[in-house]
Amino acid sequence: MLTMKILLASLFTLFTCQSIFCQAKSDSLQKKTTVIKDSRIDILGETYKATYTLKGYRVQIHSGNKRQPANQTRASFLRVHPKTKAHLDYEQPYYKVRVGDFKTKMEALKYKKFISKEFPNSFIVSDDIEINELSK
Repeated sequence: MLTMKILLASLFTLFTCQSIFCQAKSDSLQKKTTVIKDSRIDILGETYKATYTLKGYRVQIHSGNKRQPANQTRASFLRVHPKTKAHLDYEQPYYKVRVGDFKTKMEALKYKKFISKEFPNSFIVSDDIEINELSK
């Protein structure tokens, strides 16, 4: 947690210091802004984005106390929807297959309707989602 606070403080400091180094050049009718920043800011941002999760929603398509049916459900989902991530989670005593990473409940509802013919018993759950999936 301390590392996360240091990372956030570093990002805040770097982005506020970045505005100090912005230089505005004005032409007759047009203004141009040149941003001068350290390339390490982008690397730090990518590292942060790759490891950060936030609260969002997923669609749960399976829940059961045996692993094999959960793996089969996940595999059948991935055959039909290879671009959508399918997560197999174990919360004792249940194996749960949850798909997608959605910021809002409306996005999750839209996707649930899209897959409802294949998975009629699916429902929306609140979950930690991966932020790098949202940036695509």
